[in-house]
Amino acid sequence: MNNGKIKLAILVCLSFIVGSLTTLLIKDNNVEITEYNSLGVRNEFESIYKAYDSIMDNYYEDVDGNKLIDGALNGMLNSLEDQHSIYFDKESKEEFDAELQGTYYGIGAQIQLTVDGTIKITKVFDDSPAKKVGLKEGDIFVSIDGESVDGLNAADVASKLKSETKKTAKIVIKRDDKELEFNVTKANVNLLSVSSEMLDDNIGYISVSIFGKKTYSQFVDALNKLEKDNMNSLIIDLRGNTGGYLNVVTDMMDLFIEKNKVLYKIQSSEGIREYKSIGRDKKDYKVVILVDEQSASASEIMAAAMKEQYSATLVGKTTYGKGTVQTTVDLPNGSMIKYTIEKWLTPSGDNIDGQGIKPDYDIELSEDYVNNPIKENDNQLQKAIELLK
Repeated sequence: MNNGKIKLAILVCLSFIVGSLTTLLIKDNNVEITEYNSLGVRNEFESIYKAYDSIMDNYYEDVDGNKLIDGALNGMLNSLEDQHSIYFDKESKEEFDAELQGTYYGIGAQIQLTVDGTIKITKVFDDSPAKKVGLKEGDIFVSIDGESVDGLNAADVASKLKSETKKTAKIVIKRDDKELEFNVTKANVNLLSVSSEMLDDNIGYISVSIFGKKTYSQFVDALNKLEKDNMNSLIIDLRGNTGGYLNVVTDMMDLFIEKNKVLYKIQSSEGIREYKSIGRDKKDYKVVILVDEQSASASEIMAAAMKEQYSATLVGKTTYGKGTVQTTVDLPNGSMIKYTIEKWLTPSGDNIDGQGIKPDYDIELSEDYVNNPIKENDNQLQKAIELLK
């Protein structure tokens, strides 16, 4: 599609820490953006142009014009007083796209700015450049290509690691009070959004971290392997999953929910429209879905549909409660705007916005798991296993 002619219907609850996963529910459509001749300025924009020109010409210090534009666009979205209507600058949009596409150029590590001001590696992806040279979770960045990272935020560091100007990054990190140097050759890194294993009693377990472009194929591979290994019941873990592409979660629900059953409804000014399953195969094993306060948007669509149409059991905490639909529009400067256009409803017609979905078994994650995150201490997971035995 051409720039400026992309419409994505999204259910979103976003928090942008570099490397964090984004939440969305996305539907592809076309939208036209009115274009204006550079000499034909609409009257209501005259004040904006005049303010911009005056500041650029007369402000007592140098001004970055791009930052002024970013500020104006951000202010426009903020004026809607809608927490889900947001402006993304170019860098934020690139992070947003990378998470959903499932592939990005870099070293293959998630990073985060800690409370003490250091930049720490929080995850190293399998088969990534970072993994191959020996970088580990907990490593703290000292410098990149000879430049200290002191005072930089996570976005600044991520930009350096993803820059295509240099194919190799010389990274110095601190580990156990020792400084170590690594030369990492950047590459296109695949982000895995699905992990799976067979638990005792032939209970299958699939964790889905986001509904990205490659999530469906990864989910199908995991499900097929578990079924081939004689799985007799399934746990789908959507905890911490803040959303993703609508077509992806729809395809995943089609694997379980019978044809012509309603998956979700969209409510707009034109009324309510139902979206139904085109599922072909009927599953007959029990399913438990794990959810928490961060399970949002696409996760909530899946949890609601599986509960109402497949009789799946929900375990965990009440979900985030994101029941509105947004559209996103790419702008010529590489940025993006997102604003609310519709509501989505569960198959039975419930609006969960601001309320979330209550689990069948409301269980707080134990302190034991927080302090020592192993399966045996995961009381929500253990409850799911108990229900399937």
